Amino acid sequence: MQMLKKGALLRAASLLVHQQRSPSYAAAIHNHPSFGFLAPYSKHSNPAASNAPVYESKLPLSTGRPRLVCLGTGWGGARLLHDIDPKLYDLTVISMRNHMVFTPLLSSTCVGTLEPQAVAVHITDIQPALFKPQNHVLISEALSVCSKTKQVEAVSDGIHFKVPYDKLVISTGSQGSTFGIPGVLEHTNFLRDLHQAEAIRSKLVDNISKAGIPGRPAKEKQTLLDIVIVGGGPTGVEVAGELTDFIEQDLKRMYPDRAKAMRVTIIEAKEILGTFDYSLREYAAQKMSKRGVRLHRGIVQKVEAGKLTLQDGEEFTFGLCIWSTGVGPTTFISSLPFAKTGAGRLVVDSHLRVLAPIELDVGVTHIPREKKEEEKFSILAEEKATEQPLEIVPHMYAIGDCCANPSHPLPALAQVAEQQGRYLAASLNYERYDPKEMPRKKLTPPGEFVYKSLGNMANLGGYAGILQLSRGRPGVGPLSFSGLVSWLAWRSAYLTRLGSIRKRMLVAFNWTLTLIFGRDMSRW
Repeated sequence: MQMLKKGALLRAASLLVHQQRSPSYAAAIHNHPSFGFLAPYSKHSNPAASNAPVYESKLPLSTGRPRLVCLGTGWGGARLLHDIDPKLYDLTVISMRNHMVFTPLLSSTCVGTLEPQAVAVHITDIQPALFKPQNHVLISEALSVCSKTKQVEAVSDGIHFKVPYDKLVISTGSQGSTFGIPGVLEHTNFLRDLHQAEAIRSKLVDNISKAGIPGRPAKEKQTLLDIVIVGGGPTGVEVAGELTDFIEQDLKRMYPDRAKAMRVTIIEAKEILGTFDYSLREYAAQKMSKRGVRLHRGIVQKVEAGKLTLQDGEEFTFGLCIWSTGVGPTTFISSLPFAKTGAGRLVVDSHLRVLAPIELDVGVTHIPREKKEEEKFSILAEEKATEQPLEIVPHMYAIGDCCANPSHPLPALAQVAEQQGRYLAASLNYERYDPKEMPRKKLTPPGEFVYKSLGNMANLGGYAGILQLSRGRPGVGPLSFSGLVSWLAWRSAYLTRLGSIRKRMLVAFNWTLTLIFGRDMSRW
């Protein structure tokens, strides 16, 4: 009881100090308690157009340790936050969501195999120290970064503010790429987040209901029941597998006529699952075709309401179109004044440090001319690489899909981002490591980042999957598995990789309920 009273007195004294510094600042704290330690400077989209007072960015609850600001809670950011030592840094997370989405299971939420909350792991379950008062999770959108003043500008609920940093990690991921094809944004559904998965499920259930309305013309009914998936990578194939499971196991039992009429089509420019071994690609194609999935090679030219057209003129009608063709940079990444690859990703070096062109005055530190040859980078243009000298942006790092090292390009995979997050956390921990203060800890200095492929997996539905494991030796082919064993390995691997015991139990429980009672088709 005495401890509670003492804590209350300390908080009251702290608040009194800030009230004495600035009454308007105290009012800002009162009105917006979650941003009380920041510098709110505008309630408008354009800060320069506002006469609101500007306050110095201070963190009253800071412990005096360096502040590590992480932008994003994806695979890379979540792993970084999990592995970072909160005794070495004060932590601030800026993200539009307060959770990490376990993306490999997103396709299961589209048809009700899993509930949405089963694949979302709260960030404080990943790093419990974020509950402490010196650490913060800000549900907001990052707008810009100033490396001179070492501040991140963000906005939430129309309120603009700045967050200071000592170390900044950019892990904002990517967004679905439309390749400039007309109509993609207006008429298709992406699958990269929970709200998108829920939108797909809602439209699927809605179309099935609409197709059963008496008197509806047969052509309209068929269009409602046509599902087109553009992109034959793991995501597209797994969505098709989940849809065929739903049709065979649930829809056929409830609405046999609509189940018989429903068609699932995958459109891919080349072969499906291009990153897998040839034998596994062939197995997957045969398995999907046998289950009624139509596989079509082609390149989309345009998308209209209920119809897409290929470059060869062939047309496909649809009630639901899922777009899964690749990723591109977000608006935030595109706006940053740092070096970019031809694909628009931030250029990083072998230590995941952000680089910038030397002539660009963004408050960076030059790489000394005596540096090794491998520390020179090229900015990749659309047609050819052009040599341009780059320099390190101090105290700024990037991991995941938002960045790339042109000297060692890597695929935009979850395992790449996760390994980068683990590496960077170890590097930052070592930077602050003091053997006198922590004599029991044995940290080794990290070298350059090296990616180690753990293999690839895909769920084909129908209790079948494919699994490709790297042998870890150059020149030696991968190990390949297919069928029921691969499907069980797929489920087991992702079940154990979930970020908390609670989520593992929830996913296992959802799978069991679906097996016994089927999928829930409630519409809300």
